Amino acid sequence: MDGEPVSPLRVLLPAGPLPQDGRRIAFKATPEDCARLAAALQVDRLTAMGANLMARPFRKDGARVTGRFSAVVVQKSVVTLEPVEQRIDEPFEATFLREARAPRRQAEAEPTEIVIDPEAEDPPEPFVGDRIDLGPRLYEALALVVDPYPKRPGERFGAAIEPEAETEEPPSPFAVLANFRDGRGGPGGDGD
Repeated sequence: MDGEPVSPLRVLLPAGPLPQDGRRIAFKATPEDCARLAAALQVDRLTAMGANLMARPFRKDGARVTGRFSAVVVQKSVVTLEPVEQRIDEPFEATFLREARAPRRQAEAEPTEIVIDPEAEDPPEPFVGDRIDLGPRLYEALALVVDPYPKRPGERFGAAIEPEAETEEPPSPFAVLANFRDGRGGPGGDGD
């Protein structure tokens, strides 16, 4: 093993030559897949997950996979702890390139400036062997859209916390001195 975490989902695509017009991939998660995904996502249940994808050739020895995935996630409301269902329907896009052809990351002896463009296209995922596993990318895409703070529409936390009732402040030292000067006595001004 190379130390990478194992994905709770496997969706295999033959890595052989793809037709120019593409190859359809229809995936529906089994109950076992859903249970593994729910555990990995730390949600109560994942009642369904599926994807309708199209794999097209990418460069000489790769694949570009596009389409949509959907899922139904059930987790506890952060307000009432009652079950909340989240229906997910999102676009999916991933590019894969055989590892021998994937650009190698160079180890630099001295630090260099790294420029990150958040709008740039992700680099292709390298793969080896005769199959591409779409599972890790589908799992990642699902994990990014699961609501971390689920609640039902209209649910709100209880009434705003009211500030504590203002307590009577103790008299200032100067007020005490003024009471002595005026002949009213100590802090209470009762003229002992």
